[in-house]
Amino acid sequence: MTSVGVRAAIIASMSSCIIAGPLTAQTTTLTITSGSASTFAQPTLADYVAGYIDGPTIAFTVSLVGGAVGATHTTTVEVCATSGTLGSGKTLSKLLWQPSDASKPWQSITNGCNGPVKASRTVGVQSLASGASWSGGIRLRMVLDWIDTAPTYGTTIGMTVAVSTP
Repeated sequence: MTSVGVRAAIIASMSSCIIAGPLTAQTTTLTITSGSASTFAQPTLADYVAGYIDGPTIAFTVSLVGGAVGATHTTTVEVCATSGTLGSGKTLSKLLWQPSDASKPWQSITNGCNGPVKASRTVGVQSLASGASWSGGIRLRMVLDWIDTAPTYGTTIGMTVAVSTP
């Protein structure tokens, strides 16, 4: 049996919004705080028997700075892949993600974070006032098949933050 390594690079998409307020502009940032160069370990026989291998947790923080005092804004963090496959014939649907707090079940990652916010990509949603922040994370898991023999599989992971007013 050949061991298979998997790598996933992380891209954080920082979104800045300027919202008209009495004195200051509002800026929202998404910062990857750990796991920015995540890789999966080489699968063991036990991983193949289980049918998957768990990857590391990728942690992030969303911060809101400036804006009108007392105004709150809803921030939504999404996760996606930037390519349609994991390479070597392995489909993207074999890469699963879950919020690190297990608030959602494991689900296949989707390709692209473009367009409107989608529930299938949403990691978490929080309302923030100026000066506030929240943190979260995602866990990655790759479904293994006995025929996985390539030395590595992978895709770049993208994370974005969307901001809306209530």
